[in-house]
Amino acid sequence: WHCPLVGLPEAWDTTTGDPGVVVAVVDTGILANHPDLAGQLVDGYDFVRDPDSARDGDGIDPDPQDPGDSQGGGSESFHGTHVSGTVAARGNNQLGVAGVAYSSRIMPIRALGAGGGGTSYDVDQAVRFAAGLANDSGTLPQQPADIINLSLGGAPFSQATQNLYEQVRAAGILVVAAAG
Repeated sequence: WHCPLVGLPEAWDTTTGDPGVVVAVVDTGILANHPDLAGQLVDGYDFVRDPDSARDGDGIDPDPQDPGDSQGGGSESFHGTHVSGTVAARGNNQLGVAGVAYSSRIMPIRALGAGGGGTSYDVDQAVRFAAGLANDSGTLPQQPADIINLSLGGAPFSQATQNLYEQVRAAGILVVAAAG
């Protein structure tokens, strides 16, 4: 229902994205086996350092898989998978939906854990990784993201975070943020 409202059918006549464009989605991680994301992912990372919040048995690691929020029969959110699909779910495959830029690739970066909670520090480390800057993982992506998507709330203003975003922008990386 939302595709016509934002003019996607007309936009897709011009472009469906570019496989050379990588969009980092800093969020809750992804369901790597989701059929709409098949072939759309590049390597990402998990920056949720608190094992209890991570719900995956460890702290930061190279696996951005979202274990979900369910605790004792509750519902799941999988917000990172939802956002990744909105950006680049594979199009023209007779499955699910098509993303806005379905020819582009997603770099899943997990910075939010149980209940969508996380720390500004973890988010900053995720942004640093996505931008190809030194970070706590000690690794860098094969290709830095061209765009970093942040669909999350956050802490009050931080000069250190502001400096990080200025550094990321100076590197030519577009940062898109939404908080509801």
